[in-house]
Amino acid sequence: MKTHREIAEQLDLFHSEPQAPGMIFWHPNGWELFRDIQEHMRRVYRRNGFEEVNTPVFMKKELWQTSGHMDMFAENMFFGGGKENIDEYVLKPMSCPAHILLFKRGVHSHRDLPLRLFEFGLVHRNESSGSLNGCLRARQFTQDDAHVFCCWSQAEAEICGFLQRAKQVYGDYGYHNLDVKISTKPEKALGSDEQWCRAQKLLDSACQIEGFNAEYQAGEGAFYGPKIEVSLTDSMGRRWQCGTIQFDFNLPERFDVQYANEQGEFERPVIMHQAMYGSIERWLGILLEVSQGNLPDWLHPVPVAIASGVNRATHLKSRVLWASTRLNKVFMWRACDAAP
Repeated sequence: MKTHREIAEQLDLFHSEPQAPGMIFWHPNGWELFRDIQEHMRRVYRRNGFEEVNTPVFMKKELWQTSGHMDMFAENMFFGGGKENIDEYVLKPMSCPAHILLFKRGVHSHRDLPLRLFEFGLVHRNESSGSLNGCLRARQFTQDDAHVFCCWSQAEAEICGFLQRAKQVYGDYGYHNLDVKISTKPEKALGSDEQWCRAQKLLDSACQIEGFNAEYQAGEGAFYGPKIEVSLTDSMGRRWQCGTIQFDFNLPERFDVQYANEQGEFERPVIMHQAMYGSIERWLGILLEVSQGNLPDWLHPVPVAIASGVNRATHLKSRVLWASTRLNKVFMWRACDAAP
């Protein structure tokens, strides 16, 4: 079995350099593949009521102090700044605090909810050099990072929507047996017992409604909320978490996030983090290893190879196959746009 890096070399997709450890240099074929994967998810998000945003990559340390990441995640963050303020800025490791700042730009009514935002956020995490592994473990990667702001009464429908999208998106890539797990409250956790119990029941109920026999991971939730994990297995049998939807009881309090309910009183919205691919780079790496380079026809950046010395008829046939594959890709995008 070839690794994703060996397949990438064979298909001329990407490579890494010692001058940028844990980061990817995309070749034309690889960048086309990356953009097609990205566009596939963009269309799914838009069709399901999400609005695309874009937020800065480099933001002041004070934002990450407010969010709590400085206390919990600083060793995995990159710091920098100008000549006078050497480490007053952070390369964002995730987009959550920035999306909350977007929400807080206006006064929101219950009529505005659910509000769904998504971003292909370029993030940086200071992974140890020994753990780096091509696309599967990188220091710079792109998340299909989405956040839903909603009322408690809307939360179950949002979770069901996530699971429905997971069936569709994963199925488009040939993954039909999804590994779904629910991670519950750890020993040290923020939020009330009532919040945790309510959220965990909603996650379980949504899995049952959508036909998933989810396995429980007791105590494996984050300190700020329980979650559903959707995982894939690579060619070496390693399990990688990709998709997730997760409650957050921490950030609404830290950023004083509010909306006006039906009585005109202010209360905290439910905030749910979610991603379908997780990291586009990791998703691509797993896909290469599982498929061994035999990618879906609609996605393959190199659908045919033309050998030297072929006759005119063979060359023409190859060009027709290439054009047909590219047209199929276009037709698939149009079908996605037309779907309800």
